[in-house]
Amino acid sequence: MTPVRKYLGVAIGTLSLLLGAAITAPSASAATGQKKCGAWVYSTLCVKELSDGYQVSYYNDTGQIAHLDFNLNCSSGRYGDEGRFTSYPGWTSYYTFQIGVKTWCQGGMYDYDFAGGSGLWLWTNPLYH
Repeated sequence: MTPVRKYLGVAIGTLSLLLGAAITAPSASAATGQKKCGAWVYSTLCVKELSDGYQVSYYNDTGQIAHLDFNLNCSSGRYGDEGRFTSYPGWTSYYTFQIGVKTWCQGGMYDYDFAGGSGLWLWTNPLYH
């Protein structure tokens, strides 16, 4: 019975050491892959951190064609995409902003069709690195 306890003790001690090392080991890309989304009626806007920047995505579940424009608001300023685009019902649209990782960023989208053409900005909550 003593050898079993010894090996079990060594195994638990080794596992604790490995887990401790895994939890406390610093990583330059620890935040890569984080994602924040905001949901509105029949739509979802998200921002995801990538190794070289951010991806903004929009899922259109409105049942209507939408005319939209992605933006990214960050600690270093505001970035635009390639301009207005059309989103069809059931589509997920993406744009990748290859600007590097910033202190914080939030995904934004301008909906040209809101309120009969008045337009509306939608923003995710900030994603902190």
